[in-house]
Amino acid sequence: MFLYITVPFIISFVGNVVSAFFSKKTGFFIDSVDADKPQKVHKTPVPRIGGIGIFLGFFTGIFFFMENKDFMLGLFISSLPVFLTGLFEDYHGNIPPKLRLVFMSVGAALSVFTLNAVVNSIGFISFPFFIAVPFTIFAVVGIINAFNMVDGLNGLSSGLGIISLTFFSYVLYMVGDLEFFTLCVALAGSLLGFFVLNFPYGKIFLGDGGAYFLGFLMAVISVLMVGRNPEISPWFPVVILAYPIFDVLFAMFRRKFIQKTSPFSPDKLHLHSLIYKKIVKNNPLSSMFIFVLSVPFDFMAVLFFDNTNVLFFLFVMFCLTYLLLYYYLSKNLIKRRVKLG
Repeated sequence: MFLYITVPFIISFVGNVVSAFFSKKTGFFIDSVDADKPQKVHKTPVPRIGGIGIFLGFFTGIFFFMENKDFMLGLFISSLPVFLTGLFEDYHGNIPPKLRLVFMSVGAALSVFTLNAVVNSIGFISFPFFIAVPFTIFAVVGIINAFNMVDGLNGLSSGLGIISLTFFSYVLYMVGDLEFFTLCVALAGSLLGFFVLNFPYGKIFLGDGGAYFLGFLMAVISVLMVGRNPEISPWFPVVILAYPIFDVLFAMFRRKFIQKTSPFSPDKLHLHSLIYKKIVKNNPLSSMFIFVLSVPFDFMAVLFFDNTNVLFFLFVMFCLTYLLLYYYLSKNLIKRRVKLG
């Protein structure tokens, strides 16, 4: 197990150091302080190219430690459209949101047909194939965007990924799925190689390429983990990924029906943004706040990984906790007439 995490970590770390050096020397992939990005909190230019190191570390790791090369090839092929779309957005910055969704959908569809990553059931309801496929594509694209949306603070998106993969790995080991256990450990190692450079000081950012790639892998791992191991409830990964999942659902609802704007319009009204503004006022500590909020639900999800009813209840409780905290923070902002957005 030591090598499973160490090799991806080293390759990811070295890849990110080299990528950051290249970015600073050439001026490519730099997130400028003048960039019009609502969630921007940094005060110096930072390379947003962390996805390259993670991509290299992960696929090198599974190449050496996974025996199923056909699976690895399918994962590589299906992730490539998603990763390259994000990387091009990091470089050029002008891909329309709908076109990005198209490429994400292509990657999700490829995972369906090359990896058989299909959501056949959500515990209470089973889907026929003609419904399961579009539902899976929708879910995968949603989680890709969820990890991109929560990538607004140092270590938040990658830290949630590492925490989630830790709990995934534990349950996979418990049920005897050592192949996917290796997969999760390798991804955690590659994320850690980025995380130590990003948290707490933000020497390099994940970028859209890294966030899209991470979200895609977390989605596909979640779908396949449940499909390969019927004893794991489909609501287990939902609870583990509760923060990014509910954050993107609430953001889309809030923008469309409350703010009357496009669901794709970025803003700084996410819960982690409000926590940064109103509670912690510190970038890395705001990420820690979200970790502390999420981890108790993750522990409970592990205890009941095979119990759909309990897991569904846990997800509802997390959503209510999120909404209560959001209401409290946004109410105070309105009272004090602080202008956001």
